[in-house]
Amino acid sequence: MKYLIFDSGPIISLTMSGMISVLEKLKGVFKGEFIITPSVKREVIDRPMKIPKYKLEAIQVKDFLDRGILKLSSSIIQDDKLDKETKNVLKITNGVLRITQTGEKIKIIQEGEASCLAFANLCKCDSVIVVDERTTRLLTEAPQTLEKLMEKKLHTPLDAELSLLEPLKRHRFIRSPELLYIAYKKNLIPIKKSRDLLDALLYGVKFKGAAISDQEIEEIKRIG
Repeated sequence: MKYLIFDSGPIISLTMSGMISVLEKLKGVFKGEFIITPSVKREVIDRPMKIPKYKLEAIQVKDFLDRGILKLSSSIIQDDKLDKETKNVLKITNGVLRITQTGEKIKIIQEGEASCLAFANLCKCDSVIVVDERTTRLLTEAPQTLEKLMEKKLHTPLDAELSLLEPLKRHRFIRSPELLYIAYKKNLIPIKKSRDLLDALLYGVKFKGAAISDQEIEEIKRIG
């Protein structure tokens, strides 16, 4: 079985940009399941349902879960096992970088992102994690780059124990802009194809929180 494991960021980006319906169309051509963990569910459904400003978006996502377009991870892996592995992932990832002068640990990722990595660890399956947050991807794809970025951001030298990340390096990632590009190429967007449409799709999710640069958008447009 193949899984796309969704962090909250891409769901929020797609919903806030009015493109959440694309997930249903992508699910129709994807031979596998779209997974969310309980932590992600709390971030995209449970908490925003209590906030009038975000309630409509939460209802839309809940409808996708109710109809099986999104599937809760507990139907595959028990919540207690996932919770234990999530804590392990948080301990590893948030212990990799320390401030040289004080030894203080740097918090890099949140529970939702950690739970996605934890599910991928436990399912031992063909999986791709859908995450828009740059630090999560750098953590496994280019940890040295992340170390330099964090030193620049915090204006202080850091010590790194990058060997801790070895078990996470096998994971693959995709962002919401790239999902929209796939949908665009497969004619799943119910609007006539054009360069303006692709431009609008990519910038639409960028301005709703997806970590993608203008240069990356231009590169995707050249391919498209």
